[in-house]
Amino acid sequence: MESHHKIILRMELQIGQLIRLVANLNERLDVLEQKAKDKEIRKVLQMNRISRI
Repeated sequence: MESHHKIILRMELQIGQLIRLVANLNERLDVLEQKAKDKEIRKVLQMNRISRI
């Protein structure tokens, strides 16, 4: 029974690590998406400035 308990605890720890890993990847993806959005906005603003000239 003790070995089953150790296996369950190890699995719970691994699940927790996976959850943290996914959360960190989501945060990184949000940052990259925001940077991409900022670049698009800058391009649009620059195009608007050029078209006014």
